[in-house]
Amino acid sequence: MNLLNITINYILKIVNTSFTNVFLSTITNNNPMKKITVFLFLICTTITFAQEDTDDQPVNLNDINNKKHEFRIDVLESLLLPSIDIGYEYVLSKYSGFGANININLQDEEFDFRQKFAFTPYFRQYFFNKKDYGARGFFAEGLLQYATGDNERLFADDIFNNQEERGTWSKFGVGVAIGQKWVSRNGFVIELSTGVGRYFGDDDDGLSPEIFFRGGVSFGYRF
Repeated sequence: MNLLNITINYILKIVNTSFTNVFLSTITNNNPMKKITVFLFLICTTITFAQEDTDDQPVNLNDINNKKHEFRIDVLESLLLPSIDIGYEYVLSKYSGFGANININLQDEEFDFRQKFAFTPYFRQYFFNKKDYGARGFFAEGLLQYATGDNERLFADDIFNNQEERGTWSKFGVGVAIGQKWVSRNGFVIELSTGVGRYFGDDDDGLSPEIFFRGGVSFGYRF
């Protein structure tokens, strides 16, 4: 038995050392795709252990059901763009909730068109929830979005030379999204979501967007 324990501990030490070396070399590498891969792996691992811990331990239903307010921040957009995306949700029941997101773009690059600000109210419905407390699990939502941004316009001056200037645009649209949410017993939240929507009105000759995307990886807290 002692020999078996020594062998198991030795194997675990090798695995742990190898994983640590790979992890450290990845996060110090300048390749953004490797960092994103490790980031998503850590999220999936965290979700797995958090879900197991939540399922196996007793739950104080009165304490959890009294938590109606939830704030989240989209860390994926903050890493990739960068931008700040903050969301709030009010829990109506274990099957539904409504809220809104505010997105502020911090990019300096000038594109043909660029979104600088978006306000996105939504209503969502939760499905397949087997818990006595809710607003968690798989969900689908309908949403509205008001967004503003700038664009690059060409115009001819008095001597017919093409000149560039930055213009602005603002639009209103509707969309849908789906996602999955995990809520721990102490109120911490992880949410994965993806969705798409369409703006009303014309595209200003290609100088404003016709569609928009919604989604990300959000961390938050319910209280």
